Amino acid sequence: MKDEIQELLGMLSPQFDWDKHWEKDDARGIEELFRKCVKFATFTQGDYHDCGSYKADDTPRGMYRLFYLLEPEAVDFSSMYRGDLFRFVSADERFLVRVSLFEYELGLYFLAPEELIDTSDAACVPSAWPGADNRIRLTDPEGIDFFEMVKKIVEHELDVYPVGEFKV
Repeated sequence: MKDEIQELLGMLSPQFDWDKHWEKDDARGIEELFRKCVKFATFTQGDYHDCGSYKADDTPRGMYRLFYLLEPEAVDFSSMYRGDLFRFVSADERFLVRVSLFEYELGLYFLAPEELIDTSDAACVPSAWPGADNRIRLTDPEGIDFFEMVKKIVEHELDVYPVGEFKV
């Protein structure tokens, strides 16, 4: 999973050379790589603790991107002011993302096992609204990269239907 996350982070950078990428015989797209790195959380309880959050810049586009990439079977819109829509985890199930609405805006809450969370005095204090904490409080570099990948994928324009040039 680590290699896929690194490759995906590279693909999400503005300087990525797509022409050179597609020349490779084993070239994979963003969608395929992202789906290899994540899976739906089928559980509601676990040993996960808050370690950061992110507020999407563009709620409609960010939600569409996640719906397109993850294809959730059910989304709970019963509480659109504040509530979880769905959850997904890293492929190894060490890192969890709660996809939520906070005051009608898309927020991502990041969770990890307690032993991977930076609890030093210099670490930021988690807060109720997404993005108010100033960084991801993890000691695990793979977790930091995983959450960074999630933040970037929510903001990255995707070719949803290339034939009709439909981008989101």
